[in-house]
Amino acid sequence: MPILIFLLAIFFYIYAEISLLVFIGSNLGVIPLIFLMIGISVAGLWLIKLRGAFTLLAIRQQLSEGKIPTQAVISSLFFAIAGVLLLIPGFLSDILAIILILPPTRKLTEAYLFKFLKTKVNFAFFRSSPNQPHSQSTVFDAEFEKQQDSDKWIK
Repeated sequence: MPILIFLLAIFFYIYAEISLLVFIGSNLGVIPLIFLMIGISVAGLWLIKLRGAFTLLAIRQQLSEGKIPTQAVISSLFFAIAGVLLLIPGFLSDILAIILILPPTRKLTEAYLFKFLKTKVNFAFFRSSPNQPHSQSTVFDAEFEKQQDSDKWIK
């Protein structure tokens, strides 16, 4: 059943995308529509390239401050998804990309994603300090010596 819902969602997305292209193409004309789609794709490439460089700088800065760069990674992930959506020909994907780029909607989407991850994903961290005794640990001390079997060599 979930596969059927997924396939229906893809079908309706493609149908809406083509309908929107035909509607805008009939109002603007074919040549302006093609130039508009090429321009939006170039903007998507530029966004991916620019945001990739910005992401590396933001992650480096947060790591140097001793912070975990989750906010920078999630924000950059949304920008990368928006850039890919801008590359896909069609205006519905461009509208979704703009929703991911605008700060108010991006913050709402990030908050929803963090809430979803907190409820669905279990994170476990292990910390150890020298002051904690290891009562359950077993020390296994061993030595090994590598031996070569000369009988198996090719002569």
